[in-house]
Amino acid sequence: MRFTSLFASNKALVMWNTLSQILGKVVGSGAMLLVSIFIAREFGAQGYGDFTKITTFVAFFYLFVDFGLNAIYLKRNSDWATLLGMRILGGVLLMFLAIALLSFLPQGETQGYTGLVRLGIILFSPTILLQGLIVSANAIFQKHLRYDFATLALTVGNIVTVVLVWAAVYGLSSRVGVIGVTTSLLLGLCVTGIVSFLFVRRIEHSVHISFDWKTAKILFMAALPLGITLLFNQVYFRIDSFVLALTRSTAEVGLYGLAYKVFELPLVIPTFFMNSVYPLLLVEQTPNFKKILRKSFFVLLIISLLSLVIFWFAAPLLIYIRPEFAESIPLLRILTLGLPFFFLSSLVMWALIALGKQLVLAGIYGSLMITTILLDILVIPKFGATGAAWITVGSEALVLIATGVVLRRFLRNI
Repeated sequence: MRFTSLFASNKALVMWNTLSQILGKVVGSGAMLLVSIFIAREFGAQGYGDFTKITTFVAFFYLFVDFGLNAIYLKRNSDWATLLGMRILGGVLLMFLAIALLSFLPQGETQGYTGLVRLGIILFSPTILLQGLIVSANAIFQKHLRYDFATLALTVGNIVTVVLVWAAVYGLSSRVGVIGVTTSLLLGLCVTGIVSFLFVRRIEHSVHISFDWKTAKILFMAALPLGITLLFNQVYFRIDSFVLALTRSTAEVGLYGLAYKVFELPLVIPTFFMNSVYPLLLVEQTPNFKKILRKSFFVLLIISLLSLVIFWFAAPLLIYIRPEFAESIPLLRILTLGLPFFFLSSLVMWALIALGKQLVLAGIYGSLMITTILLDILVIPKFGATGAAWITVGSEALVLIATGVVLRRFLRNI
């Protein structure tokens, strides 16, 4: 008897998968918050700035190894072994590309990418491949609506990460510094990948890798509009960190990085919610499509407003990490104002993807990416992290307005 047969309705399916992911992410986000607190308390804004530069640079390549392939795989029910082969090949190539690009980045003592940061990036780059493997496993979990497996794998990996980071920070302290922390994160991600594939084997009974060029080409070309859209989304979402790293002090990068890390905690909710809703949007026909969107809109809006209030009033707690992080409090409060925009734009984006409007999305996100880059270049060198925070909020508001107008137009034809 299939696990999903235990549920009598789509509502129950969405609720179970969303709650299981949120539970896992509470553990995962809590673990990453502990890691951030360990680093911030021990190494201060300067050390946390180095950590932010390393992880932000490498995480940028996660998008390329993802590239929206899971959504196309689910829509076309393609060969998973080929999807896995594509991710492995792409992950290896992207690792070398990330390291090669270091040669073109400016290097300095108080800003830019120092020798320590460059070493950290090199050591952390294998996580690009690991991320590809984990995302591939998630495609199986999403297909079978077994995100509880993804949750368990993530939880085990994050527990290992916290233990290793604690040992690196408080056991070895300054002898390993930020390099020891990034290595600990790498090992924790390895554990997540191993556990994920054990669960994949349990579902599929076997795991094998293949690479059929014809299937790979079909998958890649079908995913291209979505991949470009996600790329544009990631660039405008992350470009502020790069501009800060190049134009402002490492300490300011750390102040903004900690505020951003806390701000990202509630953002997992719309992501996981849409992971559960998206498969339903693919199969439901009118009027259920609109009904699902309407209910999802109100759920995400209410949760986003509650999150805004909670994080606004919790922001002063940052000072207890280390007094110098008092400057992160106003940054976090500015960022929390954008939570409703981020929650609702996730719903609108995946609704348009379900309708097959990836090219329209690519145009919208591409235009906004260019606008955001120009604003960051003009504003951040003068106004620093405060300017970066306001641009983040404003950009997401524009995304929601633009995509919302487009979605409303297409829904009229349904």
